[in-house]
Amino acid sequence: FSVRFEMARTVEDILARRTRLLFLDARAARSSARKVALILAEELDRTNDWVDEQENTFTELTQRYLLE
Repeated sequence: FSVRFEMARTVEDILARRTRLLFLDARAARSSARKVALILAEELDRTNDWVDEQENTFTELTQRYLLE
């Protein structure tokens, strides 16, 4: 829905802004990143390299939100 009707374009956009999962549970968001990237790639006609880049970028971002 977010990709088709709300112009979401990145994993961060979905998991931080649309669902707020990053702020609620950073570990769960990090583990969801690849699946979300694959769905985005299918909807936006992106490559596997794009999926990898999105996952890596989001994984780096989650480091700031983990409480350890």
